[in-house]
Amino acid sequence: MEVFKKIFTFFLLTALVGCKSDISITEKKDTRVVVDSFIQSDRLGELDVLVVLDTSGSMSDNFENVADGMDILRQDIESLTLDYRFGYITMDPNELSYVGHYDHSSSTIDMLMAPSLLPSTRLEEGYSSTYTFLSGEDIHGFRRENADFLLFLISDEDEQSAISSSIFYDWMHEEFKDVNHDVVCIANPDDENGGWANEIGYKYDELSALYNKDLIDIKEEDWSVWLSESSYLTQQVDYILLSEDAPIIDSLVVYVDQAITYDWEYIDSENKIKLNFIPNYGSLVEVGYEIENY
Repeated sequence: MEVFKKIFTFFLLTALVGCKSDISITEKKDTRVVVDSFIQSDRLGELDVLVVLDTSGSMSDNFENVADGMDILRQDIESLTLDYRFGYITMDPNELSYVGHYDHSSSTIDMLMAPSLLPSTRLEEGYSSTYTFLSGEDIHGFRRENADFLLFLISDEDEQSAISSSIFYDWMHEEFKDVNHDVVCIANPDDENGGWANEIGYKYDELSALYNKDLIDIKEEDWSVWLSESSYLTQQVDYILLSEDAPIIDSLVVYVDQAITYDWEYIDSENKIKLNFIPNYGSLVEVGYEIENY
């Protein structure tokens, strides 16, 4: 009997050891759900474009690009609406200067001269200048109550006012809650060619991210030719940048006007969803996905 027990124990242990390779433990990943979305702009009616320009000495070499870019943008806008106006202000709220407005009746020469008509100023406070101009009495008659609004902030330095990017973002949404609005920042990005730390537009980069876009590199020679592609107001959008890196690919799901669509692709190098079609005016596009919690 003792021999039988020993033999039985031996075979039992052998069986357990032999089964070890078939047993695996899978840890459940700790994830959370993220939803990114945007609303395709409606057809343009009225559009006001405010250009907030750094007119310090170091920016003078960029005025030609600014002028060319805005004139090209104007031509693109005219394919969408003729009811638009451009205005330009400086980035110094203590010496706030304005030129404009320019509209469909303005000549190309008028548009090309506009940036150079602003006086040279010392401060580079794009946020506070915008706030001062828009919240004060509209003595220039630039702003229209029902017009969509497009803001350009252009500087070769960082934004230097005490207003944070998130506070400015919240204020813009409150200020333009009854119309569509968008913001485009043109500055030095934080990359290997960014220059000294005080030249990098950290706050402009933050603001761009809040508006689900990238900063436009002011050092690029041809940035002026694609300004119309920088805003959903002047071009219909067929992509969405994801707000979180490293999405779990199998979890990605895309809805357009609350109906699921499979006509899209994920571009890993840009962390964005590219639709294979252009959503209709006013369409709601939503992307849901999971990311790992670390």
